[in-house]
Amino acid sequence: MTKTIKESQKHLSDKLMSLEETGPTALGPALATGVAMAAEGATGSQVVLCTDGLANIGIGSFDEVTDDEEMKKREEVYERIGQYAKSKGITVNIVSIVGDECNLETLSKIAELTGGEVERVDPISLTQNFANILSKPIIASNVVAKVLLHKGLQFRNVDPSLLSQNMSLMVKDIGNVNEDTEHMFEYTLKKISELIEMEDLDLTQIKSFPFQTQITYKALDGSKCVRVITELQEMSNDRNQVEEKADYEILGQNAIQQSANMARGGHTREAQAYAKNWGRVMRKNARTEDQMAMHSQFV
Repeated sequence: MTKTIKESQKHLSDKLMSLEETGPTALGPALATGVAMAAEGATGSQVVLCTDGLANIGIGSFDEVTDDEEMKKREEVYERIGQYAKSKGITVNIVSIVGDECNLETLSKIAELTGGEVERVDPISLTQNFANILSKPIIASNVVAKVLLHKGLQFRNVDPSLLSQNMSLMVKDIGNVNEDTEHMFEYTLKKISELIEMEDLDLTQIKSFPFQTQITYKALDGSKCVRVITELQEMSNDRNQVEEKADYEILGQNAIQQSANMARGGHTREAQAYAKNWGRVMRKNARTEDQMAMHSQFV
């Protein structure tokens, strides 16, 4: 792991070509070994797990699971591997073959923990998918984002464990990121009863709301860094004006992330309803050519 590809290419190729498959899929042991090897390398290393079947031998095997308790034990194996990879700044990407069962629901959690991608591909396009995954290098690891809202606002559709008691501060442990990493959040006004109790708050006098994100992360050279971003968002009482200026790319990406989170939690119908509802809202209110194009992409 300490040598360059130029130095190790022939040795790796010889090792690879000497392997013979014997039937079983030792997915758990392979993943644990790959992550452990990558941990010896530099921060920002990537592991690509490519499988055409269900783990059925060794640690993390799903083959003979008979009840929920057994399944929970298997899932804990992959949870620990994911947490270890995240702590070492390693990204784990999952590639599964279309038409084959590999328990993608469990494996995808590792990718989520480490900022990796999940792909289901046709074997014919495998090479292209590998190229796409590896073309996005990790730019930072151990990323934690704190997002602060104005005290008159609160987050919504966010895991309560990430929020402060007053619902205006969110702390999200993101892990590894590349230049395309995006995390969305939703917010709304607090309940009228709560706003009335805030004697020093007069919403009629507010022209803009402040937002701040504090990002702590580890750079690839190992240095620990902090970045603070503060923005003022103007307020408007003109609904038509707001809808005309709405960024449909952000609305669409948020709807996709939120519905995916619901589906991962087993709430499939709620996820479908959420996505369809946003699709209807975007279709109904699209005013500009850009908005119409973004709505088409979302659909």
